[in-house]
Amino acid sequence: MTAEPITIRPKSVEEIRKAFSDWRHRRDFPSDIRFSKPARSENRLIMRSPWKQDVRLSFENNLLSCEFAGQELRLDLAGFDVKAEVLGLTFVFEFKTSQSCGQLLKKRLSAIEKSKHPIFVSRALNALVEFEEELPKERIDEASSAPSDYMVLLEALTASTVATHLAVEDPLATARLRGVEQQRKLLEQSGGVLRAEEVANLLGLSRQAVDKRRRRGRLIGLKRGKRGYVYPVWQFEGGATLPHLEEVLDALRDYDPWMQLAFFINLNDRLENRSPLEMLRSGESDRVLEAARSYAEHGAA
Repeated sequence: MTAEPITIRPKSVEEIRKAFSDWRHRRDFPSDIRFSKPARSENRLIMRSPWKQDVRLSFENNLLSCEFAGQELRLDLAGFDVKAEVLGLTFVFEFKTSQSCGQLLKKRLSAIEKSKHPIFVSRALNALVEFEEELPKERIDEASSAPSDYMVLLEALTASTVATHLAVEDPLATARLRGVEQQRKLLEQSGGVLRAEEVANLLGLSRQAVDKRRRRGRLIGLKRGKRGYVYPVWQFEGGATLPHLEEVLDALRDYDPWMQLAFFINLNDRLENRSPLEMLRSGESDRVLEAARSYAEHGAA
């Protein structure tokens, strides 16, 4: 089963080293990757990885991908010069910082000038400038190291100083941000998501059939902007959907997908403070169905 890839955009060669180190420790990665730095060079890093049958390394269009055991780490290396070669049974990558921060910013601004929605982008940039003035350096550093651009913004917006400023301008802003943060936590607790084509391969169906199941309320699908839907990975076991999933979803049919996801993941006092997902996996589907019907009639407990 393939989970959603982890994508990181490092700003320095040290962050490349750290990204691999953190990922390897989480995934019990078997490959003996070694890093070294040429003498008197702070902006260059060399990575050597012996060939392993169960590890797949690839580099294309500034994206370095490493796959192992259904998990994938992606490094967006747009700000680096990368040299890749094979020496015997060893993959060798050399990373070198190619542009200064100022050059990178100039490149981004050039792309913004070509935006289809210049007013939206311009106002968003104005807000970012204000955020930088409001936030302490520690919080800026923390936000800047987030694994995606979306998370950079979320980390900044949820800082107490910014949240207070937003609340003055819009009393509902803080509540909206809490909703986004809760959704993010639900996805983390879900163990990742699968794209529609991955679900189709897993179940031996067409993408159209997967979409049909979602529309009929037989799968939880979460809207991902213009890129379609993603599906929480826990819904699938052994090449099929989780037993009794469709029955429980039918009881929750009047709720939107996020509320359905919350029901499965969160602890439920009707189930002795266990989660419905845990109960389903242990074969206690009758009690989960009872809790789902009560949830649908009276709301979350």
